[in-house]
Amino acid sequence: MPSTSHPKTALLATLIACASLTAVTTASAHQVWLENAGGQARLHFGEFNENLRESSPGALDKFKGVPVLEQVAGTTAQRVEGKLGKDAFAYTTTGTPDTLFAAPLYPLIDRSKRNLPAMVWQPSARWVAGLAKPVAPTAPLDLVPTGKPGELKVVYKGAPVPKAKVQLAAPSGWTREAEAGEDGTVTFVTPWKGQYVAEVKHTDKTEGTTAQGEKYGEASYVTTLTFVLAEGMASPPLPEPPKGH
Repeated sequence: MPSTSHPKTALLATLIACASLTAVTTASAHQVWLENAGGQARLHFGEFNENLRESSPGALDKFKGVPVLEQVAGTTAQRVEGKLGKDAFAYTTTGTPDTLFAAPLYPLIDRSKRNLPAMVWQPSARWVAGLAKPVAPTAPLDLVPTGKPGELKVVYKGAPVPKAKVQLAAPSGWTREAEAGEDGTVTFVTPWKGQYVAEVKHTDKTEGTTAQGEKYGEASYVTTLTFVLAEGMASPPLPEPPKGH
């Protein structure tokens, strides 16, 4: 029997589905990362290697409020409140932190138009003062230095993640990917001085419920690790930001 659906109705359904897919793709393609200098920390949303920083008003406003920054210095941990700025969440740190961490909350992603369960997208960002000291993982998906030169470890819920793909962006935006070994570690050569941002992603299709009581069928994590090297070759600058940013 021929379909009786109206062409405009079908078109509208297609547009809605495409808009939903675009929202999912845009979010999951992005990352959050931390930068820290002179007692001022900034949590950015976008793509570090492309020098793309989302702004407010705009995509930066999609998060559920201003995330709290967790600061650790030695054995002392404290929470730092921040504020929404033009192109980042901004914080004032105290003393000399060893590590900073933030995990902003993003709205539950409805995928019912594609007959898929709701998805939690959980980005998080860690900044460390250097790679010389090992850092204990605290996030569900974490990427931390082991204390060995250029070595990072991927951990999910306390266990190493073999074969995890880790991408490292150099100060110039140049990127390289490495696969973790059975112990969850990867090693990179870092010849340039300046800021590096490493990223790892992980998907868990176990059903669950958010702290707000929302049910989901899939959790998608993306975690970054930022570190700055004081020694090395001079690096070319990051590329010019994409037009419109």
